[in-house]
Amino acid sequence: MRIWVAAVILVVVVTVAITAKLLLRRRAPLGGWFADAPRSAGTLSLIGTMFAVMLAFVILLALQSYQRAREGSSIEAVAISELHSVAGAFQPPVSDRLRGELVCYARAVVEDEWPAMRQGRSSDLVQSWIDKLGQQSAIAEPHGAREETAYAQWFDEKAQRRDGRRERLAEATPFVPLPLWFVLVLGASLTLGYMVVQADRREGLLIQSIPIGFVSALATAGLLIVFSLDHPYTNDIGSIAPNEMRVTLGLIDHGGVAPCDERGNPT
Repeated sequence: MRIWVAAVILVVVVTVAITAKLLLRRRAPLGGWFADAPRSAGTLSLIGTMFAVMLAFVILLALQSYQRAREGSSIEAVAISELHSVAGAFQPPVSDRLRGELVCYARAVVEDEWPAMRQGRSSDLVQSWIDKLGQQSAIAEPHGAREETAYAQWFDEKAQRRDGRRERLAEATPFVPLPLWFVLVLGASLTLGYMVVQADRREGLLIQSIPIGFVSALATAGLLIVFSLDHPYTNDIGSIAPNEMRVTLGLIDHGGVAPCDERGNPT
């Protein structure tokens, strides 16, 4: 979500909440509608606490999902760098083909799969390079102890690459389901609604505005954080960018011949 969109949503919710309370304040009787103020405050405290606990729990889970996505992308990038090094142990032309296809894979991840993950999809282009790498490694025939060791390490690093990609792709799909969003929004609405009906003409406009303004700002900001963490590849501030894979490209792409263009499309 764009920063300016989040800021507009925050301002609109706070403004609506304050306006609603001040408008209701005009019609409220002296002392408010609640004859038993302590019981009213206790009910608000209970509703607010339940919502806060639920929101904190969802934020924690969404943060863990976000961290898994970041770790997966990092593991994958490191594995590609290691695979590039291991490929050098094979005899040409297999080593040259493996290294070129690894460069193409990394380019396709950055240029094609990352934008696709913003819509919760994977990249067919990246998958095609995975298939080609598998075909090339299958025809490699290790000669001597050095190449046999490299061949075994290749499959170890291949598993790391696969697991890293699988982890970041898994987090491209929103973690928080719609029913949970409904409960979160309902909790925020009930908390703010209960504060609105606590309007009291005996208190000044500022004193009536500050509490609901603060609570509505915090509740809205919390929901926006959950949304942001639940969409880690949105290309906004705080989202996960393919920085690790770009670093890997800088290490393995030395201007050699690769069977693809700069976006990873086959040539």
